[in-house]
Amino acid sequence: MSMLKHSGLRALGTATVAAFAVAACSGSGSANDELPLIRATLSVKSVSQGGVCESVRVRMTPKEFIGKANKYANNRMMVAEVNMTGPTDENGAPMCNGTGETLPLAPGNWEFSVALASGSTTCTRNIQADGDLVIPFVDGIEGCGGNGAAMDGEMPADGMMPAEGEMPAEGAVPADDAAPADPATG
Repeated sequence: MSMLKHSGLRALGTATVAAFAVAACSGSGSANDELPLIRATLSVKSVSQGGVCESVRVRMTPKEFIGKANKYANNRMMVAEVNMTGPTDENGAPMCNGTGETLPLAPGNWEFSVALASGSTTCTRNIQADGDLVIPFVDGIEGCGGNGAAMDGEMPADGMMPAEGEMPAEGAVPADDAAPADPATG
């Protein structure tokens, strides 16, 4: 009987020593554990196809990392599925609406793309913890944001913002103080 008591205590002691060894080796975490996990909100508005609203997939591809990221932040291409609801009648058009959230993203420039009823649309956004983290896609409108022009935090397709006083790229909306363009003839 005394043999059983000692072998049980020996097993308990061995398990305790093993637990302490594992805890000592694993440490208490790294310095970047304190950094925020950055999640963006994906908002999609698309025309219904045959009165049915199916989920859409938004592809996110990192283009340039800026700063340090939490060790749990993703730094590779990934896809998020956005569940769509509806259709709802919006100005006579049957529209599907959906909102979803990304997995944690590393800070930097990310390209977002989605296939909508009118075709694929893509934009690049600078994802930062204190920045604009809503990525809206509206069917029939290029880019993120719905106005066709680069919004704050959105990078143009060529990655270059026009310098002050320089004309925006073709197709971009001119500044409020710019003279309207002459209509094309013929």
